[in-house]
Amino acid sequence: MKGKRLVVLTLLFTLLGAGIAYASSPWGDFQGFTKVKVAINNIETETGDVPPFVISGRAVLPMRDMTDSLQGLLRWDEYTNTAHIYKPNVHMFIARVLNKDYSIKEPFGIVKRGDKIDFVVFAQIDSLKTPIHSFKIEVIHPDGSVLRSSGTEILVEEKDSFWYPWPFSGVTFDAYGEYKVNFLMKLEEKDSYTIVSSKVIKSE
Repeated sequence: MKGKRLVVLTLLFTLLGAGIAYASSPWGDFQGFTKVKVAINNIETETGDVPPFVISGRAVLPMRDMTDSLQGLLRWDEYTNTAHIYKPNVHMFIARVLNKDYSIKEPFGIVKRGDKIDFVVFAQIDSLKTPIHSFKIEVIHPDGSVLRSSGTEILVEEKDSFWYPWPFSGVTFDAYGEYKVNFLMKLEEKDSYTIVSSKVIKSE
């Protein structure tokens, strides 16, 4: 059972742009294998109870952690022992005005600290190759807390592409730093949400 769990959680993975550090690792061992750390765009990935490690000269990385870091969706088929990874294209635009024809006016990505702004997040989704249960948009404060949320939007019909606008009213940027606007999806009702796209609003 332990071996099966390890297979489910891990994946031999070679990624252009991901830094992998190993050999005489200062981070110790995992079940006799050398631990490694992985950084994507210079940001260290977070891992659960199974850390990345080296076997036969190859880095073995936790599949769930990697798909989360790459803003993808992971569906595990326990009957066929198959891991399906989906990466939908999600483009978000942040603007003060969204016209009825979905054209945007006054897009922005920088605000002044203390600004209180009404704005719209417009998301364009395509290449969604699997059914999903629901999605939502969240505005994240620099301290990591959820500042605003669109709430859960259940996708009743299976779609491979759709548009979704959501207005946020009176958002106050009361701190310096980066506010994140995240688009999240989950495959099944029982699943946790996964970030599939993220934009940054800088408060200066």
